[in-house]
Amino acid sequence: MVEVRGALATSLETSGLLLAALLLAGCGDDVAPRPDLPTETPALWNPCDALDAAFIERQFGTVATEEAGEPTAPVCRFVPEERTGQPVIEANYLQFSGGLDQAWDTMGQPEDADVDDPVIAGADAARVVVDVVKKQLYVTGFVQNGDLIQSVNVIAPAPYDQKGVVTGVEQVLTRLSAHADRAGVGA
Repeated sequence: MVEVRGALATSLETSGLLLAALLLAGCGDDVAPRPDLPTETPALWNPCDALDAAFIERQFGTVATEEAGEPTAPVCRFVPEERTGQPVIEANYLQFSGGLDQAWDTMGQPEDADVDDPVIAGADAARVVVDVVKKQLYVTGFVQNGDLIQSVNVIAPAPYDQKGVVTGVEQVLTRLSAHADRAGVGA
């Protein structure tokens, strides 16, 4: 699942660099002074605004501690208090105008992974990828609301309840999608 997200991030970074190079190539000698811009991009929001430890416990049975990241690094993790045998959950997002289908085409997926397109209320598109590697379950879900693509990753050690984890991921995607709709983000 990290490969899928890593490929998407690399593709988006490359696209941004290419666009910047093209824009610079079109500039002549008459360049306006550079405006004062912030050195850090502010976060759109933190996925933890839509999720909490009680919700995660209901969905995955994991008693976890919430880690909300930093304002400019809005990652949301739920780390099990009992470090063995419990799934770890992470939620994140990115803005991408090409939509989930175009982003999906740039990602590499394991050939033996199961991919499903669940219907998520209020979402433009959604995907769930399920893979088992070395007796660990990896489930990644994506949900698109306009230009916003949110993701949730779950890593569950054996023994795991695959159907329960996939259902939990779909519930997290539903909550993240509803949060985007209420905030008017991605429209």
